[in-house]
Amino acid sequence: MEMREKMNLFYESAIEVANQQSMEILREHTATMERLFGEYKKNKQDEMDMRYQIEEGKQRREQNRRISEAQTEHKRQLSLHQQEKREALFAVVSRKLAAFCGSKEYEHYLEIKIEQAKCFAKDSEAEIYLSRQDADLRQALEQKTGCRLLVSEEDFGGGIRAVIRRRNVMMDESFETRLRQEKDAYTF
Repeated sequence: MEMREKMNLFYESAIEVANQQSMEILREHTATMERLFGEYKKNKQDEMDMRYQIEEGKQRREQNRRISEAQTEHKRQLSLHQQEKREALFAVVSRKLAAFCGSKEYEHYLEIKIEQAKCFAKDSEAEIYLSRQDADLRQALEQKTGCRLLVSEEDFGGGIRAVIRRRNVMMDESFETRLRQEKDAYTF
C-alpha cells in the first residue's frame, strides 16, 4: 500500500470516527435539549395552571363578594320593607286602640282589669293607676268597682297599672306596654 492510500484510509477512518462521535454528541445534545424543552414546557404549563387557579380563585372570590353584597342589599331592602309594613300595621293597631279607648267596651274592659288586680292582690293593698287619658272615667270606675283609683302622671295609652307593695309586684296591663311587646315580638 502506498502512502497515499494509507493516508486516504486513515482520513476516511478518522472522518468516520469523527462522524460517529459528532452523531453521538448530536444525539446526546438533542436528547438533552428535548429533556430541557420538556422540563421548560412542564414548568410553563405548571406556571400557567397556577396562574389559572389564582385567577379562577380571584374571580370566584369577586363573584362571591358581589353575591354577598347583593344578598346584603336584598336583606336590607327586605328589612326596610318589613319595617315599613310593621310601622303601617302598628299605626292601624294604634288607631284601633284609640277608637276602642273611646268606647263603652273600653270602660267595661277597665272594670275587668281592675277586678283582676284586686283578686290578685287578695287582702294586700293595691295601688291601681289609670292612664292620664282615662282621668274622666275614674269616678265611674271607682263606683262600679268599689276600689280607689289613682291617675298616673304619665300617659300609658290606656289600660291599668297596679302596684302591690306588700307582695313587691307591679302589674302592667297598659296598652303602651302590650303594644311595644307585640311590636318587638312581631315577625314576618
